Amino acid sequence: MRATFMYGAGDVRVETVPDPVIKQPTDALVRVVAACVCGSDLHPYHSMPATGEAVPMGHEFVGVVEETGAEVFTVRRGDLVIAPFAWSDGTCEFCREGLQTSCLHGGFWARDGVGGGQAEAVRVPLADGTLVKAPVGEDSQLLPGLLTLSDVYGTGHHAARRAEVGPGDTVVVIGDGAVGLLAVLAARRLGAERIIPAGQGLRPRHRPRADPRRLRRHGPPRGPQGPHPPLTPVPGTNTACSSDPATALCGRGAPSRPGRVDRPPPA
Repeated sequence: MRATFMYGAGDVRVETVPDPVIKQPTDALVRVVAACVCGSDLHPYHSMPATGEAVPMGHEFVGVVEETGAEVFTVRRGDLVIAPFAWSDGTCEFCREGLQTSCLHGGFWARDGVGGGQAEAVRVPLADGTLVKAPVGEDSQLLPGLLTLSDVYGTGHHAARRAEVGPGDTVVVIGDGAVGLLAVLAARRLGAERIIPAGQGLRPRHRPRADPRRLRRHGPPRGPQGPHPPLTPVPGTNTACSSDPATALCGRGAPSRPGRVDRPPPA
């Protein structure tokens, strides 16, 4: 099969490697249907020292189960599945608390003998705890949206939940990259009435989505639950922030972490 590897800054190669095989009875083999590049892939692309060693790439993918080990019970051959950016057993004390990235028996793609998602196939350890079956086939028009559930939308949704976004809220999203835009969608889904993306004046590729003239001409972008609220770019706004600006959803003020900021009483 073909798989993508990074050898150093700017040195990415697609190479032919052996097909993955079942190693443990809890493994599944997944044929990758769609994968994407994460911002965390771009950091080593700009700065990774050239060591001559190939580093597998990719941790966001959806695919079709081709084979399962004897102890895999929740997915079967032919299922379209979503793979989150970490693999986990789903049963340890951390997984039960929703902290799958801290799984006592889990790990991450593209390391420790597990391949990356930017490949034609991947061996998925602990498949029952890791893979999420989708109720559609690989030819579904929902595929691009399902791919976001492997990482970027979950990150935006987590930020919205941490900020306790609820119906009627006004929300500021700090950062207008992929995670920021999906945090906008997550905030809308949770009922926010007004959503303000605060980035670098909106990056050029995103400006048309927030252009007031476009909104007047075509109306707000629509999602499954109706029109999304207008996006108002406000560079330089005095907003709250977190240690990860790409995933911060905040109100006005300056708390040390993302969260709700109560409005001051009227003067």
